[in-house]
Formats: sequence, C-alpha cells, structure tokens
Amino acid sequence: MNQQEIFEYIKKQYPATPERITQNGKQITIFKNQRNNIPYAIFYQSDESVMSIMEVQAESDMISNYIEMYHLAPAKYMNQKHWLAVPMDGTVRDSKVLDMLDMGYDIVDEQEKMTEKQEMDSRIEEIKWDDKSGFVRNRNLEFGGQSL
Repeated sequence: MNQQEIFEYIKKQYPATPERITQNGKQITIFKNQRNNIPYAIFYQSDESVMSIMEVQAESDMISNYIEMYHLAPAKYMNQKHWLAVPMDGTVRDSKVLDMLDMGYDIVDEQEKMTEKQEMDSRIEEIKWDDKSGFVRNRNLEFGGQSL
C-alpha cells in the first residue's frame, strides 16, 4: 500500500484535510482529528531513501511490542512514548498499516470523548440536591451557552 492509497483511505474513513508543512527541506503531511485538532498520523520521506514513513499514535504500553513484533522504529518527529514509525515499503501488511492508522485515530478521538466527559462531570458536580424541592441549580451553571 502506498502513501496515496492511504490518503484515499483516510479521506473515505475520516473527515480530514491534510496539513502540509516543510521542515528541514522535507514535506510533512499531518492528519488531525477535525473535532479536537489533535494529530493522529503524519507522513514524510525517510532520510536514507525515498521510502515513505507513517508515524501514528499508539498506546504507550504497546509501543515496544509493536516495534519488536513488526520491526518498526520509534517515531522521529513525534513523542516516542506515544508514537511509532511505520515504513511504507511493504514490510508491514496493508491490513496492519490500516489497523495502526485506525488505532491512532481512535486514541485521538477517545481523548476528545474523555475531555467532554470530564467537562460534563464537572458541570454535574455544580448541581446540588435539595430534599424538599428536588434539584437546586447553581446560578453560574451554563448549558449550551445559556445560563440555567
């Protein structure tokens, strides 16, 4: 699977517009979750050859396993505790490349959901219970941009 095929997969699977930057004379393509603007995959050409590299987010406790099992490398541009580099030279099966891409997206998407849940939990804590009349609202509580 080449880089263009992966870009087509991303376009179909996730609503994403790639961001392209140049760093040290190299073009880097970044895909971000559109809801929270957090990157889940980046693509660039390796220093040693014209081979494409995909860096994806992964669960930090699984990084070393992936590196060992699939002969991958730690990320070059992103945090090595949370990202790994996948060569796009055919050494990793296409299905596994897509699995890793999906995993990276899911991790970023889950971060968004966790943030939303934490915000909702903090709003719920602002509501107090009154045994006589039921819920008593905190005057500073807002929902959907409106005071309750």
